[in-house]
Amino acid sequence: MAQGDSFARMLEIMKRQGKAFNGYDMTTASIVGVEPLSIAINGQVIEDHIFYNGLITSNKDEELQEILDAEEFISDGLKQFLLDLYKELRVQPDDQVLVQRVGNSFFICGKVAG
Repeated sequence: MAQGDSFARMLEIMKRQGKAFNGYDMTTASIVGVEPLSIAINGQVIEDHIFYNGLITSNKDEELQEILDAEEFISDGLKQFLLDLYKELRVQPDDQVLVQRVGNSFFICGKVAG
């Protein structure tokens, strides 16, 4: 593009401004390990600066089942719902998660259904 072309200059300004105000990249990652949590993005394993909320990284299926079995005043439907919810929020190796990278921090937004 010619340097004197006003349209070319305007286009370059728009590109620079777009870079400055674009949001952060989001991608999917695979869970590699859960204690401590580690993820892999494009084959690169990341173990530090991972932040997550609303995911369960421990495996307490039997413990939860015992607690729910001991509760007399909870309906079977609610018990099943709680078990299903727990299983949906728990991550295990090879699960896929949605990750947003901000600098060198990785924020897990949620588990990818699949």
